[in-house]
Amino acid sequence: MTTQIATTLKCGSCLSKVRPQLDAFEGMHSWRADLSDPRKLLFVDLAPEIDPGRVVELIRDQGFEASIVEEASYASAQKDGAAEESRFRVSTYKPLFLVVMYVLGASLLMLRAAGTWHLSMGTTYFMGFFFLGFAFFKLLDVSKFADAFATYDIIAKRSRAYALAYPWVEVTLGAMFVTGSALLVANIATVVIMSIGLIGVVSAVRKKQSIQCACLGTAFNLPMSVVTVIENSVMILMAMTMIAIHVAG
Repeated sequence: MTTQIATTLKCGSCLSKVRPQLDAFEGMHSWRADLSDPRKLLFVDLAPEIDPGRVVELIRDQGFEASIVEEASYASAQKDGAAEESRFRVSTYKPLFLVVMYVLGASLLMLRAAGTWHLSMGTTYFMGFFFLGFAFFKLLDVSKFADAFATYDIIAKRSRAYALAYPWVEVTLGAMFVTGSALLVANIATVVIMSIGLIGVVSAVRKKQSIQCACLGTAFNLPMSVVTVIENSVMILMAMTMIAIHVAG
């Protein structure tokens, strides 16, 4: 049976502090978090003999408040939450859409300045500004980004050094694309890095884990969703297309 627990886990950084304890908790079959819910819910599936109150105590031991949610209260909140989600779905991703539009605009300006509208050049500029733009928001607070990234990325979960270095990897790739330096290497690296990231994103979406997407760092509370899957997939497709063009040429 799944038990809902209301908490004060505000973000991916908070979640990363209790994840090891939840993962190692004896009798825990599975768990997921919904940080987009105002009550910051944890859904825990425990063995029948395990008292959910032990999970509440575990969370409190990490410095957060927690309490078991009554089923009737949860069902009512679910209905209200569904209506709110439907109403504000577009506005939720407004920061992401704005950044992408700025990246697209910068790419078009570069093409105009170069006096050409060649698709491959435009794609290269787009990918460069994409990495530079997204890295900027991650670098605003690298530590918190690393905490949020570790909640779903398969490598960042095991290596904090990788999570901390990731924004600088994006800066490097962005600079390579914008300056046209070693583009084949940059595209191959993009396919590898974004594919690894896509594994964690797809896993989180399939499990319906309502956790914070760290694509824009922690400056905005963007929920993990199909939008994130599309974002990663498009970048992989663009990089693969550029590799194919380079090999064919």
